[in-house]
Amino acid sequence: MKLNRDETPSRPILLSKEKAAGDSAEYARTPPPSGWTGAVRRLPRHPVFWIILALAPFLLINPGARHFSEGEAMYAEVAREMRLGGDWITPHLNGKRHFDKPPLLFWLTAGGQEAFGETEFSARMWPALATLASVPVVGGIGSALFGGSAGWIAGLVFATSLGPYIFGKLVMPDLLLMLWINLAILGYVRGYSDKARGAGAWPLAMFASLGTAFLTKGLLGFGLPTAIIGLHALLSGRIRYFLSRRLIFGLSITALIALPWIIAVSLANPDFLGYFFIREHLMRFTGKRFPPDECVPLLVFLALTFVWTFPWLPLVPQALKRGIGRLKTGPVRKGADLLPFVWMVVVIGLFSASHSRLEYYAMPAMPAFALLLGKLWVDVLEPGPDPPSARAMTVAFIIMTVTMALLAAVAFLVFGPWKDIVFRAVADAWPQAGWIEGPAETAILDRIRIPALAAMAGGALCSAGALVAVLKSRPSVAMGLMAAMMAPFFAMVLWGFTAVNPVQSGWKTAQTVKQAAGPDDMVVFQEPYEYMWTGGITYYTKRMVYILRDPRFDGIKGRLREPLERFLDLDTLLDLWNSKRKVVVVADEADGDVVGTLEKAGHAEILGKSGTHTVLSNGH
Repeated sequence: MKLNRDETPSRPILLSKEKAAGDSAEYARTPPPSGWTGAVRRLPRHPVFWIILALAPFLLINPGARHFSEGEAMYAEVAREMRLGGDWITPHLNGKRHFDKPPLLFWLTAGGQEAFGETEFSARMWPALATLASVPVVGGIGSALFGGSAGWIAGLVFATSLGPYIFGKLVMPDLLLMLWINLAILGYVRGYSDKARGAGAWPLAMFASLGTAFLTKGLLGFGLPTAIIGLHALLSGRIRYFLSRRLIFGLSITALIALPWIIAVSLANPDFLGYFFIREHLMRFTGKRFPPDECVPLLVFLALTFVWTFPWLPLVPQALKRGIGRLKTGPVRKGADLLPFVWMVVVIGLFSASHSRLEYYAMPAMPAFALLLGKLWVDVLEPGPDPPSARAMTVAFIIMTVTMALLAAVAFLVFGPWKDIVFRAVADAWPQAGWIEGPAETAILDRIRIPALAAMAGGALCSAGALVAVLKSRPSVAMGLMAAMMAPFFAMVLWGFTAVNPVQSGWKTAQTVKQAAGPDDMVVFQEPYEYMWTGGITYYTKRMVYILRDPRFDGIKGRLREPLERFLDLDTLLDLWNSKRKVVVVADEADGDVVGTLEKAGHAEILGKSGTHTVLSNGH
């Protein structure tokens, strides 16, 4: 037996023949645990179990310590109005029908509100749980493709990647969608292998996940996993396993999950189908909607796609290169690497072509990167006839160490001498964020400085340690240090979320309104560029608000200004402003001069400011 350098041979323990025979007989009479009991007993033996335990506190502890951003508040408010109004079919936001998103996240959030109250935790728990659940699913896919060790390492890479953690702490459907895509692909690789050939329960799990993916993100949710699975099945020859009666049964499961809501909401709202499928899907993708959707520049989107794999980013080029090399040297149709590459091409390619593209839209591709990185690490830890290049690994860790040291220096400058440059750059690039040079913003940078410097310095030390471990042929130590360095980074992200919360949330504005406006007073909110941004004021004031119409959106049918009497033009607002009724207005200084107009029209009392929002009243 081969011994490690630190091991010493021990003297064997000798048993009598009777003792050994008795122990063997006793062992034979004791059946191994099976079913759920056996599965629970085996959990602590699996590395993925400990990975989830380590990640869970970072995702689940203290997610309610900060208030919702405007985008997050929309999901919580729609869920609240579902509960209070009793209409679980047609989503509403500020009393207006809200067809922008399917209902699954609204339903889950409403259930969370019933269980835990109308808190931030009740909404943020679902993306966090989806991110945690994706860890063993990614591990399962990796085990099916590359073997057990590659599976749990892929789960480790995914769990410690920057992107899933950041966006797993925000209320959005994308991490929930990623879970369904992962489950669908796990069902596919398990249920449509050359051995299973479409038999068993795994294909049913795949079809069920396609249905829940539709309820999470509509046609996009259904289309992404279908395109990944369908293209891979065609290229690998597995498409023949789908050609049976079980396909009809599987599609029936998908339809039973997805279609009841579509039918119910269409019967209740005859204009739903056109709005949902044409405006929210086709026109959004082609950039034909007005107002135009936000679209991150393509190069920025592609760059961020790789950044989200941090701290494993320096190894991504080698993982991709080796995967391509394996496909070239073996039969492509049978290559395990084919699926991760198809996965990445479909997700990144689709959003690269889209005219509606945000920085986190590449999240569904993160598991594919984790799979290839997991295979790379297995090849490093268990080298075969074609081991990874030691030189490439060394260069990667040198780049990582130097980069982290530079980031630590930049963090010191950004949060210190270059503070004024930060204010100007952010204000110019993102004026609607309300980030201006002032005491609150200066305090934010001061609060972030120490955690950022500590995280960057810790990252530099861990990277340097990993480099030394690689040079000393201790790759397992290097991998452990790379994963461990994310603990201070995750803490920094959480601290950063909390620090910038006053700028991102409408909570402060809502508190000012609540103090000024009684139940019979009128609250008017200036119509935002995206109507979803009314979520913060309505959620935190717990009341419907009137909307001061933006003339740019007059006559746009897709804007769905309803109920119509809740939308006021400027002349109507001025009449109310000079009436005996108390009116509280929330104006956006970054969009027009409503404050100046009201001040000229009559008495105007400024009640408070937060970001670009100014709250004022006619003083009654």
